[in-house]
Amino acid sequence: MKTDIRDATRIIACGVFRPALEQLHLARRYPNVRVSYLPPVLHIRPKQLEEHLRRRVMIAAKRRERLVCLYGDCFPDIGEFCRLRGIAKVTGHNCYEILLGADLFGRLVDETAGTYFLERELILNFREYCLEPLELHDEQVRKWCFEHYHRLLYVRQPGDPDLVPRACELADFLELSLDIRDADYSHLERRLVEVLQHERGGDQGPR
Repeated sequence: MKTDIRDATRIIACGVFRPALEQLHLARRYPNVRVSYLPPVLHIRPKQLEEHLRRRVMIAAKRRERLVCLYGDCFPDIGEFCRLRGIAKVTGHNCYEILLGADLFGRLVDETAGTYFLERELILNFREYCLEPLELHDEQVRKWCFEHYHRLLYVRQPGDPDLVPRACELADFLELSLDIRDADYSHLERRLVEVLQHERGGDQGPR
């Protein structure tokens, strides 16, 4: 089936969501949808993330693609950034809320004040994303950064390798308890389908 570029929709997503989007088979269900992933490390480089999105907007305009942003509030005023450029943004303050759904995420935050969330990307790259930039090898700095946290909560995705031993090591290192909750992608799928159907005028559902 040949795609009309005028009807194409481009999802700009954090690489954190690659396993989820690949499992949801969006390309099969929506032939005119394409996905571009940006490096997850941009979470800790918000200025660079904004610049990457600006460039993607320019490219999409040349290709006459509609844009969907699959990010949390990963740089200041990202919602306004998207609104001014006509970009549909999937709702959610962060990737954990998007993966778990707002209701479950809210309950988890409320049940234990001081929850530090982890997912596969952060566990595998904890040194680069947290340990080195925050100088957590220093015990006093580590205590200062995590003094208001009480537990680590690993948001496990269906395709994750066995990261529980590594998550346990991080919990011990930070002197926090460990909890694990599974993301089943149902909330993310509903949000994406709503956005994609809206972008297509609501007349083309999943195939």
